Amino acid sequence: MAKGMRVKLQYEVSRDPDTGAEITRLTPPEVTCHRNYFYQKCFFNDGSHLLFAGEFDGNWNYYLLDVANAEAIQLTEGAGDNTFGGFLSPDDKSFYYVKNDRTLLEVDLKTLVEREVYRVADDWVGYGTWVANSDCTKLVGIEIAKSDWTPLNDWKIFHDFFHKGPHCRLLRVDLKTGASAVIHEDRKWLGHPIYRPFDDNTVAFCHEGPHDLVDARMWMVNEDGSNVRKVKEHAAGESCTHEFWVPNGSALVYVSYLKGQQGRTIYSYNPDNGSNEAVMQMPACSHLMSNFDGTLLVGDGSGTPVDVKDTSGYTIDNDPYLYVFDVAKKAYFRVARHDTSWATVANSRQVTHPHPSFTPDDRAVLFSSDKDGKPALYIAKLPQQRDYLQA
Repeated sequence: MAKGMRVKLQYEVSRDPDTGAEITRLTPPEVTCHRNYFYQKCFFNDGSHLLFAGEFDGNWNYYLLDVANAEAIQLTEGAGDNTFGGFLSPDDKSFYYVKNDRTLLEVDLKTLVEREVYRVADDWVGYGTWVANSDCTKLVGIEIAKSDWTPLNDWKIFHDFFHKGPHCRLLRVDLKTGASAVIHEDRKWLGHPIYRPFDDNTVAFCHEGPHDLVDARMWMVNEDGSNVRKVKEHAAGESCTHEFWVPNGSALVYVSYLKGQQGRTIYSYNPDNGSNEAVMQMPACSHLMSNFDGTLLVGDGSGTPVDVKDTSGYTIDNDPYLYVFDVAKKAYFRVARHDTSWATVANSRQVTHPHPSFTPDDRAVLFSSDKDGKPALYIAKLPQQRDYLQA
């Protein structure tokens, strides 16, 4: 298959056995398909089209699904797509992705013509998820020195890579001209760079690695490289993870969990005054994402985290549910079972992760799971009957 080829999908609709929510599997369970990273734009603004990754021709490439017609068009071809980091532009006219850890490309969604925006220098490697500012004029990304680089195909390599202290740099790239500038660099593993929505001067990033070993997970820096500061000083036995900006820019939300405890705490950081507020308790979810204004959050129940060193100290029971959290009520309800395995598949640590997020109308949740075979995409409508719980 090649760019422009069309794939007709056969949706499968079912009811969740525990909540009664309507679940639609969008992609076939015999073909590996997954969604992009949970805070990257994947839906058209009106919810009519969905960007996803699929292995229909032997390579993991990007496709654009016409949701109503159940037909997807292939947007990229060949090996080397970073199929987690791609994202749609705010005007739904193009999308951006990184190829072969080297080239940042823009794809016109009408013509499928690709434009090279930026090329990583030969002695560096483009790593992880690169994230645009709100008006999609520039993005921030991480590069790692090629001499330090190892493909992070499993969790053992993930742990070992932390101790290497790789040379990393956080940079910004102009999406029109390709001009770039280094914002921050360190002999520490850096990851998850994210512009604060509607505030290009503020960039969040993390010190990556086993959560119980990093000095402090979450950091901020001004776009000009000044004022590097911690978001939170970790308490004894505390790990923090999966931070994201509320899409309206009001707060950085993250998950905190303590050694020896089952539950977790949702925190909100106000970058304007530096305050951290405990929003509410929650079950042991891994990823968390909000709707536009942060009034609703969605999380994926998980088991013992694999991204800590002391797994015995952080052992928890596996939780197979997707949850929606109502911030005003400080309560939550189960949406549906995701029942994913969390397994490493095809040298990917991420492909079976649910990575849930809301549809644009807040009425349903998009997620990935391998519960029916290979990883696939699902949409779960929020159940009509909501039994609110409190942790």
